[in-house]
Amino acid sequence: MNILIIHYHLRAGGVTRVIESQAKILREQGHEVQIASSGPLEEWAKPGLIVPELDYGTEGIIPAERLLELKSDLWIIHNPTLGLNANYPKMIEIAALAEVPILMQIHDFVEDGRPENYQLVIGNKRLYPTARHVHYATINRRDLEVLKTAGVPASRVHFLPNAVNPPEIKKRISENPFLFYPVRGIRRKNLGELCLLAAHAPPKTRFAVALRSGPEEPAFIHDDWVSFAEKEQLPIDFNVVSNHPDSFIDLLEKATHLVTTSISEGFGLTFLDPAFLNKPLIGRDLPQITCDFVGYGTLYKSIPVSLDTLPGLEKEYREKLSQTMLDYGRTLNVAELDYAWSQFSAGGKIDFGNLPEEFQRKVILDNPLPELSAWLERALRKKAKEVDISPWTLKSYSKNLDKIVNAIGAPSDLGWISPERILTQFLAPEKFHFLRSRLNPPDTPPTND
Repeated sequence: MNILIIHYHLRAGGVTRVIESQAKILREQGHEVQIASSGPLEEWAKPGLIVPELDYGTEGIIPAERLLELKSDLWIIHNPTLGLNANYPKMIEIAALAEVPILMQIHDFVEDGRPENYQLVIGNKRLYPTARHVHYATINRRDLEVLKTAGVPASRVHFLPNAVNPPEIKKRISENPFLFYPVRGIRRKNLGELCLLAAHAPPKTRFAVALRSGPEEPAFIHDDWVSFAEKEQLPIDFNVVSNHPDSFIDLLEKATHLVTTSISEGFGLTFLDPAFLNKPLIGRDLPQITCDFVGYGTLYKSIPVSLDTLPGLEKEYREKLSQTMLDYGRTLNVAELDYAWSQFSAGGKIDFGNLPEEFQRKVILDNPLPELSAWLERALRKKAKEVDISPWTLKSYSKNLDKIVNAIGAPSDLGWISPERILTQFLAPEKFHFLRSRLNPPDTPPTND
């Protein structure tokens, strides 16, 4: 089978890692694989097709006819509904009408806390095609249920957890705790909470974040935390891999622990990589993701902060929740806002991870949390747990992918699932999160070069 994999780009990141593993496996299964993206064209991605119009935010029309000329037996399109390029739905419609079998691989939803992206696709009723020859794959069970609830037939949506294939590392012994966060420092990675952990860690503990935020989001959130950590002399380093790519392996080897403070993930490589590397993991739990691998790490569900220490938060909450609803074409009346705030603030405690950045900084400066210090001291003493990693090996992924590729049916009439049926499952006041709301950039934000 000739298979075409399509993505916005092949820059370093989680989806690119998935594509690299997917292409390798498909080729081992005997398929011919080509990859279309805006680049860069690494050696593993050859033969590849550079299509600049596939990248984020490009205004040029994607040359679907050029892709159709490849006469591929299957298109696998990664994150096609994410609102990062308003021309993807039309490209997919052209291909589906040409009876090209398509697998839409969903890593994230534009309806799930991406208000800026949503503006590019708002009102578009043709985001989610449905036909016998158009199937979906999700990387977690929550998203599988979202699509089925929205109306995608169960036979056309598949659970395809990512393969975990971390680099081989040597075992090293470090005297002092070194906690590595191997991610890009985008907003949902919750760098403020990492600074909070650093402020409460035992002496001689050090933290590091791999990379600055990428081109999909302004860098000022990341850079503000860099400045704050430097000013407050927190034991944390940022962007440690950027100028020395080889140092990533070195940092993984040096790390005594891996750490996560993310408030949202599509899959959860952050939780699985440590198990494959035999490194203990500490940090924030995401039950909707970790339900597939309970027990992987020493994790907390929240860091409660007294509402009494957060003057002004109610006003900020009402403004941000109202704006978020408007961004998605919805409104709340006063009574609904009152009820939403009463639920958000119930018990007089707010989770640190769901505070806006300016309030997070205030807590770090003014509110010592002795319970967090004690928890960290205990967590750092725990060893890595032995867990079953077989469901996330390349072998398991290969079997799952083969079944899905062969399940895609013969062409049929094309229809569309209403995007409102997706949006309704995500857009509820009780699911509001400050770190997934619209950014308020400074007057002159730094570039993201």
